[in-house]
Amino acid sequence: MEYIGIPMKKITSLLIALTVSAVSSMAMAAGWEDDWPESDAFVGLEGGYAKTTVKVDGLSGDDKSDNTGFFGVRLGSFWQDEARAYLTVGYLKPKDAHWNSNGTDYKVHDIKQLNLLVSADYLFMPDWEIQPFVGLTIGATETKAEGSNIPVSVSNTADGSFEKKWSFAYGAQAGVIYQIDNIDLEAGLRYLTNSTSHHYKDHHNVKLEVNDSRQIYLAASIHF
Repeated sequence: MEYIGIPMKKITSLLIALTVSAVSSMAMAAGWEDDWPESDAFVGLEGGYAKTTVKVDGLSGDDKSDNTGFFGVRLGSFWQDEARAYLTVGYLKPKDAHWNSNGTDYKVHDIKQLNLLVSADYLFMPDWEIQPFVGLTIGATETKAEGSNIPVSVSNTADGSFEKKWSFAYGAQAGVIYQIDNIDLEAGLRYLTNSTSHHYKDHHNVKLEVNDSRQIYLAASIHF
């Protein structure tokens, strides 16, 4: 399985290397305890709403973009209170997308997206209780979906699955963190994208794209 000629195993190796780096930072953080009672490693949960674009090449009509919920689990560490790195495993399920062309209804449904992401943020005003931050994210995304009545030729439609595969993902985020003892409460905005198309069954002229995702989220983390 490849993404623009890059084997999936290379993407996996990159994620492993970045995760090892993040874990190493936790060990380094053990001696930097000015702001936290124990250490700067943390674990947390996030959740929110995303507006995700769903597009099928080969279907007439506008791209579909709807709000949908998502959630994730994160593990990471702060670096000297001015930066942090963390691994996030997140799950997003965009709403079903419907099109109507010449009296015929087309549907993409059961869309699911799994994200394995590594993020790094820079924190402003680290000595304040409320800390704004900006950061970057890279990782891998797996998307799968089903199609109903999808036109596979001029005179033919078919039901079936879109090709499931992993792809490279990247994005950026910004927000604020509010500190209460060893707990972080966070609100943020994130943009996440990938440029992969998913072919429909054996018909490579029809391709699904679940790419741009604009997210608003809340998160809570505890330091240990």
